[in-house]
Amino acid sequence: MEVVQLWAGVVFTALSGDTEGLLNDAAQAGIHLSRICPQPGGFSGRCAAWRYQKLAALARRHRVRLQVRRRKGLFFHLRPLFRRKGLWAGLVFFVPLLLWSRGLIWSVDYGSLTAGQQARAALVLREETGLEPGVRVTQDLLTVGEYALLKSGEFSWASLNFFGGRLEVEAAAAKQVPAIFSGKLQTLCARIGGVVTEVNLKSGTALVVPGQQVETGQPLIGTSRTERDGTPIFAPAAGVVMARFEWSAQYDQSLTEEVPLLTGRTHTKLRLSCGGFHLTLPGLDGGLVGPTSNDVEITRHIQMELGGLPLPIAVEETIRYQRRTRPVNYSDDLALAMARLHCLQELEEEWPGAEIVAQQETVERKAHQLHYAVTYTLLDNIVEG
Repeated sequence: MEVVQLWAGVVFTALSGDTEGLLNDAAQAGIHLSRICPQPGGFSGRCAAWRYQKLAALARRHRVRLQVRRRKGLFFHLRPLFRRKGLWAGLVFFVPLLLWSRGLIWSVDYGSLTAGQQARAALVLREETGLEPGVRVTQDLLTVGEYALLKSGEFSWASLNFFGGRLEVEAAAAKQVPAIFSGKLQTLCARIGGVVTEVNLKSGTALVVPGQQVETGQPLIGTSRTERDGTPIFAPAAGVVMARFEWSAQYDQSLTEEVPLLTGRTHTKLRLSCGGFHLTLPGLDGGLVGPTSNDVEITRHIQMELGGLPLPIAVEETIRYQRRTRPVNYSDDLALAMARLHCLQELEEEWPGAEIVAQQETVERKAHQLHYAVTYTLLDNIVEG
């Protein structure tokens, strides 16, 4: 009885009249009363709310005055909501919308992929197939997405599965294919002069030894050798010749330059996508009037959430940052650091991965610029080609 009243129950008092007859008739009618307590001129008790109307009819027959003291139960807390027509209209609209959105992507699960792999996989799926939150999924689209991941070269195996609004991306990172040995039929020569430190021969004949000084263009690995009986043997030339050599660079860094700088003004544009529908919200101007050639745009894609629950809506945020060209004066230390960086970039382009053994710098301060020259002692493979 108490469990029933958790939903809807009333606490009442019965005064005057034939209260004993009311209790007997209520028991015969199957009206269950609880917590009956005697009071002057009657009693108090509890009953289920839907039994109270029948109890009131019996009370009138016995000339007993009933009065509801308190209403208890979940029903009376929800009754104000039941009277709101907008709630029912929203429910009628929400249920078909929920059924329609079952085929949309609500969230994407990338499993055990690293953060970098997730970002690259999301970029491939979005640009090649359009798979992102808010897109309606078909089996053909999943197949195209799998081929797009494989075609990117990032993954050696990929599988896309969609269930319950969640797109599961399973992929295995591609391993680097071992280089296939292939020698050359001509003699390998030195790309630059230096002192040989190591010779790692794969095929052919070594023409130099460690500790030997070589010049630019000097043969390092040959394609033929002669046996003791004078028989010539030919083999492709392949191998690595490590040498220590010097490489120089110089750069003139101006102390005053016209540089595009951020002004602090921005323009934000939001584009919402869901189920093939797109909505572009009015731009949010942060004091920015019009675009210029110096402005920088940054676009990012956001998964819309509501209280931690992902929604099938893709948000594309594009922020344009205003820049204006203004003169900038560099200090000597900053100019020197920029000149060093420029020479290191040239070194990386000319000798990628070379080990720097030593370096010798020359710095000359002029009127409006700083002259920087550097000579690196490097250790790298000097085989040309």
